[in-house]
Amino acid sequence: MSWKIKLNNGRIDAFYDDQLVLEGVELRGYDQEDEIKFLLAPYGKPYPVAAPAGEQIVYILKLVPQNTGPTDIIMEIFCGPLRLALRLYPRKPLGFKLSGMVHWGWEPYLCRIEPGQFKDVVQAALGPANSLLCDCLFDKWTDRVLRFNADDIFQIKANPSTGDFWVESQLFTQFGSIPEILAVEVINHFVTEHRSMPHYVPYDRTHHPLPPSGWESWYCYGRQTSEEILIRITDWLAKHLKPFGCEVVQWDDGYQDENWLEWRRDLFPHGGKWIADYIHSKGFKPGIWVLPQSLGKIDSKLLETEPDWLLCKPDGEVFRGFANYPYVDPTHPEVKKEWFQKIFHTMAREWGIDFFKIDGEGEMQQWYALCRDQLYDPSLTPDEAYRGWLKIIREAIGQERTLLICATQWRAMGFGDCCRTGTDVGEQWPAVEPALRATFSNYWMHTIAWYCDPDVLIVRPPLTLEQARSWASLLGLSGQVLLNSDPVHELPEERVELLRRIFPAQDIRPMDLWSHPPHGPYPQIWDLKVATNWGQWDVVGLFRWFEENAAEVKITTELLGLPTGRYVLYDVWEKSYLGELGNGRTFQIDPGACRVLCIRALTQVPLLLGTNRHITQGYPDLLNLKWDSTHKVMTGQSTVVENDPYQIRILVESNGKKYLPDKIETDCCNVTYHLEDGVLLVTLTSKISQRVNWQIQFKK
Repeated sequence: MSWKIKLNNGRIDAFYDDQLVLEGVELRGYDQEDEIKFLLAPYGKPYPVAAPAGEQIVYILKLVPQNTGPTDIIMEIFCGPLRLALRLYPRKPLGFKLSGMVHWGWEPYLCRIEPGQFKDVVQAALGPANSLLCDCLFDKWTDRVLRFNADDIFQIKANPSTGDFWVESQLFTQFGSIPEILAVEVINHFVTEHRSMPHYVPYDRTHHPLPPSGWESWYCYGRQTSEEILIRITDWLAKHLKPFGCEVVQWDDGYQDENWLEWRRDLFPHGGKWIADYIHSKGFKPGIWVLPQSLGKIDSKLLETEPDWLLCKPDGEVFRGFANYPYVDPTHPEVKKEWFQKIFHTMAREWGIDFFKIDGEGEMQQWYALCRDQLYDPSLTPDEAYRGWLKIIREAIGQERTLLICATQWRAMGFGDCCRTGTDVGEQWPAVEPALRATFSNYWMHTIAWYCDPDVLIVRPPLTLEQARSWASLLGLSGQVLLNSDPVHELPEERVELLRRIFPAQDIRPMDLWSHPPHGPYPQIWDLKVATNWGQWDVVGLFRWFEENAAEVKITTELLGLPTGRYVLYDVWEKSYLGELGNGRTFQIDPGACRVLCIRALTQVPLLLGTNRHITQGYPDLLNLKWDSTHKVMTGQSTVVENDPYQIRILVESNGKKYLPDKIETDCCNVTYHLEDGVLLVTLTSKISQRVNWQIQFKK
């Protein structure tokens, strides 16, 4: 594998491993007055050069001006096993611009792979977003990174309309220097080797295009979760959160009696299939917690009836792990068939359970290493023993059902749809720290190997409203697995409102593919970059997690990787216009609190500031937006939720320009509006969830 190039109508096409990577790379020159378009032509034949890392092929090309311009400029291109470099040799001082299309796999991620400038600003993307801080494209399917560099300015750009990528660079140089106007390096086996995850399998999201969003019982009801409680919760969710994207109702430990298929009748008098059917009847996916490597009961009768099934320590004693439950030998043929396969086939195929959370996974390889000589088949490595029963479970439930691995266990890659990436949280504010540690340490795996689960979201008192808002904002802006664990029917209205504005989890992916330290102080700026076919914007969370974090947080265009220009700020939770970003803005934040700001380029007035449907400010709900400057008409199409007033805020006054609404119409729902401090608030109300076409005619 190595680089090679071809000339195509005076432009460069570059190939790696015979795959087209750079297409139509062209050069332009510029001075103070003119721009010169160059075509490239061979200047002699390419030749090999021996090098320690492998042979390089050197191409020498001549820049041919299309009109007038210098005719003595040479370019050299070095094609190595991993690196491609383009160097210029001008005779006189001249500026150069390079541009070309980039192809890198089926699902390229614009990213950065190691800490650099502004490393404490966490970047994420929703749609084909751009950032000046990113210098790489990652293809998760081939596990390859394409890393760009240049001796001056360069940028990788995404086209939101097509999803294509472009690279642009520019520099000013003269005789005596040999700058690289562009260099491209391939990093193979990024996750398997550079992140030391040898079982890495790229996650196929065909069956689950979004992370799960729903409710979980453990942190409010524990082992006392019952059929009665689940009915009450399911009924409430169906009315209040299902219209907003809540889809899973999952119960946790405590339902099982002698084994995972025999249930406690005092808690579940009708059994597993009945409660699964009930949850299905309300339009939800029933979910269950299982510890399948164990018997699920400390004194299970199986200890006496099936002693050969048990995992034993070197001294012959039965191994007990999570919750002191006895563990089974996963290599025993009967355990494979009568335990793992039977349990999950019954739950999935006969009972209709759609979501499985399997717990206690983080240390499995250690227990199998300890007990390896006592296994039925000691020839299997600990990883093989563990992955063997995961394969049985995956085949039993099918790809269409969700499997959540709990907790952090990279050996489960290829089998889990989701993975808990940290330890348990709690309902007091300091107990949010495991979610912070999980997010900042392991978010780089999200959507790449699976959906990351930093554990549940809790918003109830004794958390203050500010603390609940911060926790909810982290989940909403990161797009991780979103499972609330509150007695939701008892929540104050303002806490329910937090849930409405972050459900469902969105298709957000990481742009920073490295791990932050697993301790505080944690990053205080989360920059979600959003791109659609009608616009691009940033939703930036500013956090002060604990007292130790800085009280003042400053943001600038440079820090957020934004091009130079004018930008306006809108406070998402306070629903207020904050004016322009200018050369930077500083915000004072109390411990446990946050500010969430929507930042948009001030390219025109009227300008959309935000909507109230979702924290992402228009991604899931605003399907289209157009401005007709000739006729002074703004049109849009929005998805509204039944009986939830849908608000659109538009900046209509800036720099002395003021646009007053003349008439506002929709095709199917009620509309009201009013003006306040240069902002137009439009409210749509509908008795059903539906798409609404709306139009604002401004006075001419």
